[in-house]
Amino acid sequence: MAEPHERECAVCTNNFTTPKILPCGHLLCRECVISWMDSKRDAGCPLCRCPIVEQSDGSSSDTVDALPTDFVMEALVESARVLSKDHLCCVCEDVRADFICMQCQVLLCSSCTKAHKKLPVTRSHDVESVSTVTPERLAASRPALCADHGDKQAEYFCREHRLAVCSACKANKHTVCPETNYLDDEIETAQNSLNDLTKILVEAERKLEQAIGQLTSRLQEVDVSEQECMAKVDKACDHLQEIVEDFRKNLKEKTCTSHLKIRNTLGDVKTDLSNRLGKVTSHKHIVTRAVAVSPRPALIPMTQALTDRVKCLDLSADLQQDVWVKPLSGTEGCKQVVRRIQQDLLLLEEQWTEAEFELL
Repeated sequence: MAEPHERECAVCTNNFTTPKILPCGHLLCRECVISWMDSKRDAGCPLCRCPIVEQSDGSSSDTVDALPTDFVMEALVESARVLSKDHLCCVCEDVRADFICMQCQVLLCSSCTKAHKKLPVTRSHDVESVSTVTPERLAASRPALCADHGDKQAEYFCREHRLAVCSACKANKHTVCPETNYLDDEIETAQNSLNDLTKILVEAERKLEQAIGQLTSRLQEVDVSEQECMAKVDKACDHLQEIVEDFRKNLKEKTCTSHLKIRNTLGDVKTDLSNRLGKVTSHKHIVTRAVAVSPRPALIPMTQALTDRVKCLDLSADLQQDVWVKPLSGTEGCKQVVRRIQQDLLLLEEQWTEAEFELL
């Protein structure tokens, strides 16, 4: 059973008036579709954004009129309107109506219901309590009336004009139409076609739901795979970081050791030179003092003694070649290692991506 909101247009929020079936399957009032299309360029369905038409070169009204009308919904809306209005007898007008004629679609009080069942024309009609009738049942009970004579029962259906007509119209207006068949036969054919469509749509719905369920499961697998891959990446990078930290530590230790060795060597050379400088400076003071107090007889032997002493001193200030050797630098080697690691990581990233797509 259709809920009340299912009979309402999503644009105007009123009951449908000439409901048009959009390509996506949603319903909108004819005038609402026209105004919606006129207000927006390339307007899509306001409920799902699907295109209303693939391409339209004509006016919006012509385009909308080309859309099929949901006559069943139209009948449901009309039946709901009949059931929702004041329950007053259509004959007495001021008496409460508790019954409705399913064929005449009119509300009747108890007295009029009795009379309705006695009249020859309406005695075969189904009269039921208003409280038990639904819009669907009332719509299904609506009589098939002639398109030209609204008060006559339709017995035929003209396929050329797509109209239900009475026998008089068939004989007068539709006598030359190639296919004018019995209405009951056409209704039976339509019902069979609808049953076939229902089977097709049910099967398509089942397959689509199954496919969506498979995709949902696959999406969950992808989420789990993503988390697992992220954990692997973190583990690999943590391990690489540990290797780099160990490499950093070892390289720094070797750098400190090599520099310490050179520093000790330079320190020893410096100490030796400082000792020489001390001896040279001390003897310089002695010689300077001797020059300052000359002449003295003692100066002669002292001069000889100082000369002999100076000759014994190491006066060389030349530094050995190994003093100027620069400390070993691992900068270039580190750069090469970094470049190789970067290349290996890029290659690993490509292989990882290809492996991921294969897994997916």
